Amino acid sequence: RLHAKQVEVLYSVADNRETYVPAANRVGKDFIAALALLWFFIAYERCKVVTTSATSEHLDILWGEIDRFIRTSRVTLTDSREGPLVVGAQRLTKIIDGAENRDVYAVARVASSTSRGEGLQGHHAPYTLFIADESSALPDIVYRMAAGWAQRMLIFGNPHPCANFFFRHVEAG
Repeated sequence: RLHAKQVEVLYSVADNRETYVPAANRVGKDFIAALALLWFFIAYERCKVVTTSATSEHLDILWGEIDRFIRTSRVTLTDSREGPLVVGAQRLTKIIDGAENRDVYAVARVASSTSRGEGLQGHHAPYTLFIADESSALPDIVYRMAAGWAQRMLIFGNPHPCANFFFRHVEAG
């Protein structure tokens, strides 16, 4: 069951270009981000979703939640069971018109503090979602690169002291 704040996050992702979620540990941030990713990826046929975090360990947690949702779904989701999704290591693609379409994907990209944002460029599609985990640790270039293509953004993390885009946007409301 979802609690009211998780429902609020999902509606915000559906209705707003940018959704910021500053929250503490163990309140379901990765859980709701995984649910948002799967909803978006399944709802929009021709889409791209990019997830990022400061470390691969954080992405492992998010993608672990995604994997759990896929494995435990009452509806068949994987291609091995005649579902629409092809599941790889921190990557999803879709079966469209009977074949895997590799131009429709959800992927994970680590955004290191020394990155110039190369892995976060060029993910253009009719529908796009960007999900940033542990955003207090991400450099500003991450936001600037995603802002060039993302139609929806879910940006969340612990409210650790920082001065980056996450802090500025949360403070701005």
